Amino acid sequence: MEFKGRNTIQEGRLLDSETPWAERYEFLKRSGYLLRPRYRPGWVAPWKLKPRLYSNDFEEGISSSRTALMDAQRLSDGKTIYLKHTKKDSPEVEIGQYLSSEELRNNPRNHCLPVLEVLRNEDDPEHVLLVMPWLRRIDSPEPASVRECVDFVQQTLEGLTFMHEHKVAHRDCAWGNIMMDGRRLYPQGWHPQQWGFYPNGKVMRGDEPSRTGVGGVRYYLIDFGISTKGQDETLGIHGQELSPELSDTVPYNPYKLDVYILGMTYQHFLIERHLGLDFLLPFIEYMTPKNPSERPSAAEALQRWNKIAQEMSFFTLSQRLYPRKAEPRSGLSQTLKDTSYRVRDLWWTATASKKPSRPLP
Repeated sequence: MEFKGRNTIQEGRLLDSETPWAERYEFLKRSGYLLRPRYRPGWVAPWKLKPRLYSNDFEEGISSSRTALMDAQRLSDGKTIYLKHTKKDSPEVEIGQYLSSEELRNNPRNHCLPVLEVLRNEDDPEHVLLVMPWLRRIDSPEPASVRECVDFVQQTLEGLTFMHEHKVAHRDCAWGNIMMDGRRLYPQGWHPQQWGFYPNGKVMRGDEPSRTGVGGVRYYLIDFGISTKGQDETLGIHGQELSPELSDTVPYNPYKLDVYILGMTYQHFLIERHLGLDFLLPFIEYMTPKNPSERPSAAEALQRWNKIAQEMSFFTLSQRLYPRKAEPRSGLSQTLKDTSYRVRDLWWTATASKKPSRPLP
């Protein structure tokens, strides 16, 4: 399938997933959003104009394989946003707008991706296009220290507690539905369809940037397609995490479900991928009993986490992480590298952390 798609691109044709977006080009332009050149009416692939040219040599050769999502440029300020095509009665529309209301959006504890605008196309009356800020995957780059993992837990727990206080349950807060504002990490930007490329399609080179070194990043919960508002019980088996209570027939508490899923997010994204984080295991166990009645609320979990985090020493927080799949290393060279990282961590936390957070578009 991938080979077939690559052939389609080299032949200068759009993928099937891209055709609907090309058809929306003029509507989006009238609405204030510009798709990339490959979706323009009458587009001709530049590598087809001369022999011995390849799609890989051009930004216009970067495709999008996701039918429901597309990047665009906001004409008013040139910022990159993303567009999501969804049913007009999807929970994501109502709940996204509610969490993006002026009263809630400006609350620093709100870690829900804001909906900037809802576009309605008369040619597609059963669907809407949600306009949202463009974010970056949380594993690109991976967290590099215990401090960065502690910050991830703090922000996501804080965000979940905020949602629950406003009677919204996410129901799918797995790590695939958590993203980060990567603008501090990549001030030159990145290609919205290829994380390892600059916006012009050129490959990024050099060392990966440090979250701590740029003063930290902000995390956001995304995708409210199966979320609920004001419901203490719900039904459904959808979601990325196979939680024990999921059922189409037996009602369950969606708030306790969220606590379980977020606990398993820490297990999958942190514990299973990195060495040096075993101190999280008791806290994960606290969040993930199979019986929902034995789980804490999000607020209770956050309260316990705050106590754990406050007791962590600089020595623990500045510990470098190593991939769990990597071979264990020791010796003088490794000790020097670890010590060097701690020194940089001390400098970063004394300086970069003072940088104010930039608002999303």
